[in-house]
Amino acid sequence: MPTSKPLDYTPKQISISLTGRALSHPCRVKMIELLIKYPKLTNKDLTEMLHLSKSSVHIHLKKLWDAGLIDVSYSPHSLCIEITQEQILNYKKMETLFNFKTKKTYHLSHLE
Repeated sequence: MPTSKPLDYTPKQISISLTGRALSHPCRVKMIELLIKYPKLTNKDLTEMLHLSKSSVHIHLKKLWDAGLIDVSYSPHSLCIEITQEQILNYKKMETLFNFKTKKTYHLSHLE
């Protein structure tokens, strides 16, 4: 994460920021939930499950990996994505801490 004054921030502050950034997109939250349900998936699996392009999945995975929310290993023609029990527990703690509830959302097309 580029910062203009990296010495002004502690490693903890940077880590929290990376986690928030990683979870700021609903697609990445869905990826985490899929990995909790199926602890080992490939980028091809996620591409098919999410109906996204391979490049979009790769970008989302990079943000999750940068935040330490998933583990990625390389195989000859794909990426193997895993989530550990510790990572699952950390995610569940965040869910509990923030007490997420479904909020009513509006799409801009509904406002016309």
